[in-house]
Amino acid sequence: MVKAAIAAAVLSLALAAAAFAVEGNPPAKAPDANFEKRQSDVLKMIDARIARLQKEKECVQAAKNMDDLKACREKFHPEPRRDQGNMNRQDGPQGGPRGQQPPQGGE
Repeated sequence: MVKAAIAAAVLSLALAAAAFAVEGNPPAKAPDANFEKRQSDVLKMIDARIARLQKEKECVQAAKNMDDLKACREKFHPEPRRDQGNMNRQDGPQGGPRGQQPPQGGE
C-alpha cells in the first residue's frame, strides 16, 4: 500500500510538472511595429557608412604619396583616435572588460 501511494505521488508530480511546462511557455509575440522602423533606420545608417567608406577608399586610391594619404586621413577622420596610443603597448590597451583597470602588481 505504501508503494502504491509513493507511485501515485510520483506520477502526479510528473504529470503536474509536464502540464506546468506546457503552460509555462508564453505564446509567440506578433512582430513589434517598432522593429520595422528600427530595422529601416539601421539599414539607412549602414548605407550611409558604406558611402562614406567608398569616398575614403577613392581618396586613398588616388593618393600618390604619404602627404596625400595623410590628407585623406585628416579629411575623413578629423579627430585623433582616442585609443591609438594605448594600442602599441606590450600589454594592450589599458583597462579590462567594461573599462575596469587591471590589478596593480606588488601588493
